[in-house]
Amino acid sequence: MSAEIVALVVFAAVFAISAIRNVHMGALALVAAFIVGIGVVGEGLDEILDAFPVDALLILLGITYLFGMARETGTIDWLVDRSIRLVGPRVALLPWAMWLIGTAVACLGTSHAAFAVVPIAMSLATTHRISPTLMGIAMSSAIVGGALAPTSINGITVATIAEDAGLPYHAGLMFGLSVGVNALVVLVAFLMFGGPELLRRSREETPEAGGGGGTAVLTTPAPPINRTQVTVLVTLFLLVAGFFTLTVLDVDVNLGVVALTLAVFLSLLVPDVGRRAVSKVDWGTILLLGGILTYVGVLTRLGAIDQLGELARSVNVPLVAALVICVIAGLVSAFASTIGILGALIPLAVPLLVAGGGLEMTGFIYALAISASLVDCAPFSTTGATIVASAAEPERPLLSKRLTAWGFAMVLIGPAFTILTMVLPQLLLA
Repeated sequence: MSAEIVALVVFAAVFAISAIRNVHMGALALVAAFIVGIGVVGEGLDEILDAFPVDALLILLGITYLFGMARETGTIDWLVDRSIRLVGPRVALLPWAMWLIGTAVACLGTSHAAFAVVPIAMSLATTHRISPTLMGIAMSSAIVGGALAPTSINGITVATIAEDAGLPYHAGLMFGLSVGVNALVVLVAFLMFGGPELLRRSREETPEAGGGGGTAVLTTPAPPINRTQVTVLVTLFLLVAGFFTLTVLDVDVNLGVVALTLAVFLSLLVPDVGRRAVSKVDWGTILLLGGILTYVGVLTRLGAIDQLGELARSVNVPLVAALVICVIAGLVSAFASTIGILGALIPLAVPLLVAGGGLEMTGFIYALAISASLVDCAPFSTTGATIVASAAEPERPLLSKRLTAWGFAMVLIGPAFTILTMVLPQLLLA
């Protein structure tokens, strides 16, 4: 058995053992990366740890620490109350409102900036008895939908790769298709996870949430804001505005570093709150993401990912090859960088798109980009992990399971839908 097959079998075993023995998947994957990387591939420890996703984990650490302080000071509760009053009397509008806000923020430079909206959305879900799964999918759809805008990093990356390969590509169409598909995803989640019940329930019928949640009663006076909460609000504004500014100036900066810096500043002002906020950091999710992505790094360096792409290209029927490539993009993107996967697979798809390839002048590149992004709600990705980490602690286990199931469903549903709607019609008309 080849080293590539052994590594893929071990990867599958990590999921099976974690489910059967209830072992932390991240810790198991990290140990598996060491065993396979050193024992099978012959890599050194430093080489294995090069794939440890420090940037992604810094985002999780900084965001959850800063918003932990926002929760401890009651700032989140104050924002929840104010945002609820602006939305109107129907709780059903909240997931859609947060989706729109998240999409708009994700369009501006980097989708990671929309991570700052996630804790607010998840707090709203807890306070108003909205399914955290519904709100989580809405936020994931906002982030990945806006990420393919021509002004966002993912959209710019896809456009650059397409142009370098000489492929027909329209950035505005890519963005429109991305937002449209993700709106449909939110609608399906809305219907599946309690949306119809929300339509029948007014905000006045929502009781106050326990544990310091904001009130849901329209007639109650708005709570006053104190000086500490004003300071926290300023830091939240600086988090988003500062990151946008640095991105426009082409300064390489990690959102987590910005958030962590602001959190440390706040902890100097209110040390007791800073100490309590450390407990709000979801270290389990950080370990999960770190372990999974480190193992994916071993698979990538071993060439297992490239072999899967070559296998897709060897299929004689172009439409089937397109479907296989989109499925591979979705599957791998659930655990790794969406940008990195697109950067690897779009060049592999070029033979299908040039003259005589069978898929020339079609929407395959749009289908591939969307298929790779729809799975990002899975908690193994930075987006999904941030959503789980931002949820109330009692909700995290069930939310993680549901987002995992939803993400893996998107591995198949996303490619099937995008191929049928974006590739097949043009093939039939050609």
